[in-house]
Amino acid sequence: MTQTAIPVDEDILTPGPAGWRAIFRNARELRAGWSFLLFAFLYLVVGAGLTFVLRALLHELPEGWTPGVLSLSEAVSLLGAVAALAVLARLERRSFAVYGVPLRAGLGRRFSEGSLWGIAASAATILAIAAAGGYSVSGVALHGGALVASALLWGLAFLLIGISEEILFRSFPLFTLARGLGFWPGALLFSAFFGALHYYTKPMETWMDGISVGLIGLFLCLTVRRTGDVWFAVGFHFTFNFVSMALFGSPNTGNNGQPIPGHLLAGAFNGPAWLTGGPMGAEASACIFPVLALLFGLFLLRFRRAQFPAER
Repeated sequence: MTQTAIPVDEDILTPGPAGWRAIFRNARELRAGWSFLLFAFLYLVVGAGLTFVLRALLHELPEGWTPGVLSLSEAVSLLGAVAALAVLARLERRSFAVYGVPLRAGLGRRFSEGSLWGIAASAATILAIAAAGGYSVSGVALHGGALVASALLWGLAFLLIGISEEILFRSFPLFTLARGLGFWPGALLFSAFFGALHYYTKPMETWMDGISVGLIGLFLCLTVRRTGDVWFAVGFHFTFNFVSMALFGSPNTGNNGQPIPGHLLAGAFNGPAWLTGGPMGAEASACIFPVLALLFGLFLLRFRRAQFPAER
């Protein structure tokens, strides 16, 4: 009678480090918690270093919500995230693609599809607010060259926000949390942190915005899980923000609860904050929740197989 071989986890057979080294390493590599903390530490150190250099060059860093200021700050954040990712990839002997950042696929097919989903989700939320009497458009706020220039500059700023935040929040950190806790416990924990970060670090925030941002973060984790990389999430993040703020003029608490300068439509939000989102913008409207429910359902139908993380 032929016996069937039973696959065995190599980590079980490989003796782990003894003594104090076992606090930091398992049989294969640095433990997930320490890897996560090292990534965060490197990100903060590189960001602080770049900020110091910019302050020395410019003497005073520009402030305010303008395309230039946001592009500069997000470029610094992106460089910090990529530098931390590069160090950890070398230390753990993994490629960027394993962490969900295949560079050759950047801004390609998945990014384009995610961008379309972001446009649809943002427009659906604003249209639902408008249907309930909370938003109206009186025309175009800009014309000609000013409109084109504003669209391009804000497009670049929101694109950089999408790339930097998705690499920072949903590449190495999500992979590492999955390695230590399992994918969905890690995704739930980090999405709650993502919502709490908005709630506690931005003025005029409410629990509704914290919950909606956390759910958006969870949806973006799902897109990484089912597509295998961050590029769908980057596209969604980019156009969701651009359509809401740069096109429709939705306010944001980061801009003191005001619409960003140079938004394209002359629109106005009127009504209670639960409908319009108030100073937090459309992402804090009650209308976002049925849109998010629809997003989760349609995405699960569109992408049916888990592809991330590819290894543990």
